[in-house]
Amino acid sequence: MRGVGLVVIGLTAIFSLSVLAEVRPAAVAGSYYPGDKPQLEYQLNRFLLNAPSNLVKGDVIALIVPHAGYPYSGQAAAYGYKQLLGKKFDTVILIGASHKMGFDQIALPDYEFYETPLGKVPVDKEFISKLKKLSDRVIVDNKPHREEHSLEAQLPFLQTVLKDGFKIVPILFGGISLSNCQTLSYALSFLIEDNTLIIASSDWSHYYPYDLASKMDSKGTTLAVNGDIEGFIKALANGETEACGAPAIITTMLIAPALGANKVELLKYANSGDVTDDRSKVVGYASIVFYNQELKLSGSDKKELLRIARKTIDAKIRNWKLPDFNVDEGAMTAKRGVFVSLSKAGKLRGCIGYIQPVKPLFLAVQDMAIEAAANDPRFKPVTKAEFKDIDLEISALSRLKKIKDVSDISVGRDGLYIIKGGQSGLLLPQVAVEWGWNRDEFLRQVCIKAGLPEDAWREKDAVLYRFCADVFREE
Repeated sequence: MRGVGLVVIGLTAIFSLSVLAEVRPAAVAGSYYPGDKPQLEYQLNRFLLNAPSNLVKGDVIALIVPHAGYPYSGQAAAYGYKQLLGKKFDTVILIGASHKMGFDQIALPDYEFYETPLGKVPVDKEFISKLKKLSDRVIVDNKPHREEHSLEAQLPFLQTVLKDGFKIVPILFGGISLSNCQTLSYALSFLIEDNTLIIASSDWSHYYPYDLASKMDSKGTTLAVNGDIEGFIKALANGETEACGAPAIITTMLIAPALGANKVELLKYANSGDVTDDRSKVVGYASIVFYNQELKLSGSDKKELLRIARKTIDAKIRNWKLPDFNVDEGAMTAKRGVFVSLSKAGKLRGCIGYIQPVKPLFLAVQDMAIEAAANDPRFKPVTKAEFKDIDLEISALSRLKKIKDVSDISVGRDGLYIIKGGQSGLLLPQVAVEWGWNRDEFLRQVCIKAGLPEDAWREKDAVLYRFCADVFREE
């Protein structure tokens, strides 16, 4: 009987270890946020009630939010999370930086669930498995995650505004490495589907006097909102700004445009001095949102964009100073992917574009007009003598959408973009119509455009996107 008892005790211990391995218990409940469920719910609801709604007119793609103790940063965080009410996300990518361990990789956990006083949140183990296979810089290690607060602090907010039905992918950087940020953003771009949200967890300046902290934080948040990654990294290096979640912010700045973010806004900035009235040493907090807003171009907008393209090319080929254009805030100032096409006597004479929304549309048109006229490697630069015979066409792109099933492709409506390995290719929607291609031929041709085998789109490591385009040309 004694032996049987030992076996039972041994099995109990093994079972207990197994349960512990599956669930990551709350590490900072009762310190960073209330450990009592009713008290936590009350605090979260109060924060959300005091935050304005409908600040974002579009599809939310990513947030940068703080992770300090809720009494200090909770209200600032609520400005971001309030914009998620009523929205549905299948997966939430949580990105932060380890505060307790230094390492040179990107760490993913091996837990099944993360637990808070509001319940358990499932981990997307399938996503983690796929992400791990894409780079040897990505490791699976629970140690950095066990006591880390920066990701855990986001969970009660997510559980409140999204309710159930979402899984999380917790990711921690062990240090600031641009190479690791680029690696992660590239890997995520292959895996992220629609209905995925990115949360970058970061506080800003730490323990400076109020006015200096506000100045440093203004510098950093402005660079983040403007999408100036190079400037942000330089400001960090020079001590002009500070962010403990800098690699999470950089990764988000890298990947958000690839997912269609064409607007970035600072929703709220505050620091601990605003809460405690102690302005001698404060910590900065900000909620920043990345979202997609596709404003419809009016007829006058289209005419103006064509005029901008023509006047820009004319100045370029005459070696004149490029013209400056003042446009009203709206559809022409929203960041958007765009292609400028040139034709002569009905034949293509140049076509180059921005696939991602990297610049305001009117500036992107200027850039791509010059590139199409002077730098398309398939053609000689347009000359002053022939320019009068050149016709212009502009294709303003919608947000890219990853294709799960090729039957979703509609010839005439959709353009195609394929990425495989280091190669990529794009065909605009009108190309398939002009050549009379069906869906299968369209797929073959986009592979050929990328320099890939005709059936490369079938391969597992090929990523295929579709998009629409607002196409207009000179009359």
